[in-house]
Amino acid sequence: MTQDNLNANASEVFEAEVISKSDESTEPLTSRDFRRLLADQTVRNWSQWATVAGFIPVPVLDVTAVGALQVKLVAELCKIYDVPFKEEAVKSVLAGLTGAAVTSVVSGTLAGSLVRFVPYVGIALASVSQPVVAYATTFAVGAVFIKHFESKGSLTELSADSVKGFYQEQYAKAKGLFKRQKAAEPSADVAAAGAHQSA
Repeated sequence: MTQDNLNANASEVFEAEVISKSDESTEPLTSRDFRRLLADQTVRNWSQWATVAGFIPVPVLDVTAVGALQVKLVAELCKIYDVPFKEEAVKSVLAGLTGAAVTSVVSGTLAGSLVRFVPYVGIALASVSQPVVAYATTFAVGAVFIKHFESKGSLTELSADSVKGFYQEQYAKAKGLFKRQKAAEPSADVAAAGAHQSA
């Protein structure tokens, strides 16, 4: 996803938000509102990319790819919030979030990655579990950094220990969101097919 596509998507979201807000109130959206919309769209886009990385059929490489995408996500958020990007600080926070803070997530991620070695069923099981984990962890990482940047925090002020609880909440929320999106896709495909046949 290029920056131009990202900006175009954010502009569409912004315009839709302006239209819906105009019905609710007469207050215009501020540049801060636009920045938040752009940040939210950025998290959604990178979470989708992480889902694709979750399908990588090589154990452990999929986890590495998702981690690299999360670093890129934070770099984009730093640009949006005009926060100096420091890769080592980001990696430190990410290690803390996906390390001791959420060992259940990591063990699930590694188990999902390593289950690919099980003959016959391994790849099928991993292809179901890994994309969900990749999406949810990336979404949660994005939510943590947005919340921190919205409160005017810098990368050096963020510690994994202070955001563990929020990260876990967002991870659970994202898993539910992913499952609802996937459940809605077949019905949307059926509706589109029905419309195509009647045309």
